Amino acid sequence: MLHEKKPKDLLEERVFTLSNFLSVSRVLLLPFFIQFTRKHIESPRNGEYLFLAIGTCVLAVLTDFLDGFLARLLSQESVLGKYLDPICDKFVTIGGLSVIVHYYQFPLWILLIYILREILGVWLGGFLYLKRGIQGKPNWWGKIGVGLVAAAVLWYMTLPLIGPTLPENHFFHHPEYSGYVLVLILSIGVVAYSKRYWNIVFHPERFILDPEDKKQKKKYELV
Repeated sequence: MLHEKKPKDLLEERVFTLSNFLSVSRVLLLPFFIQFTRKHIESPRNGEYLFLAIGTCVLAVLTDFLDGFLARLLSQESVLGKYLDPICDKFVTIGGLSVIVHYYQFPLWILLIYILREILGVWLGGFLYLKRGIQGKPNWWGKIGVGLVAAAVLWYMTLPLIGPTLPENHFFHHPEYSGYVLVLILSIGVVAYSKRYWNIVFHPERFILDPEDKKQKKKYELV
């Protein structure tokens, strides 16, 4: 059965866990990344700030991997954590893309598409929890999208280091290609999400959740 939930229900489980701390720390790294990048642009001959910006980006990627891994390893998985992780991802990925749009000419239209997709994702996740009592599970397309954002940011950031050593017509001189692939992956992800959740959102009377159905259990989880 599908039941509505209250926002306070998210706080009934453990809140202060190592995995949740790592998720939040990823967002706290964003101001440092922005500051280091700005300092590098202002003083491009000073490579220290560029390395600090790249290191901050790599650290954020590591926390993204570790929070989920440690949640499972330490049995700290929770409904709050499953929502907190992707929300923190949204802040960090939008922030990272905004930086390379502002400083490195990453296509603005790709950033706008990404922001729209993330807004829809937040709405869908909240709707499923509050109105349908279902834990929305991310699919692989969303995870690949986050990975592509990290790859795009690192590609732009490392271009000043690696680019001068490569021929002018080398593929590495075109990091905008990562943005085009990102749009493709996001589009596939939207189709996959729509196929999975359409009836739950718009026609709940047609949807029957069978706890014994293993195939269903991989897609949906009552909370």
